[in-house]
Amino acid sequence: MFGYNITTLIIILVIALLLFGPRRLPELGDSIGKAIRSFKKAHEDPDSVAPRVEIPPGATTAPQALTCPQCHKEYTGDATFCPHCGQRITKA
Repeated sequence: MFGYNITTLIIILVIALLLFGPRRLPELGDSIGKAIRSFKKAHEDPDSVAPRVEIPPGATTAPQALTCPQCHKEYTGDATFCPHCGQRITKA
């Protein structure tokens, strides 16, 4: 399969498990799968991709400061995980 034998695939899976842990590995696989699906969809039908929103040169957009529910530290932007403690952030 893909030029790799079973031993190489097992070693890669063990290293991925050690790096990401058993909790985040399914989330990582899910996000990679979604990214591949969206890339394929964009490649097959470029019109289905949402158009970019152009920001005028004089306009300023300040990111909204949010607070992590676990470590109570502030973060900005559209994060999925807290940059300080790694807790998954649910959007309200």
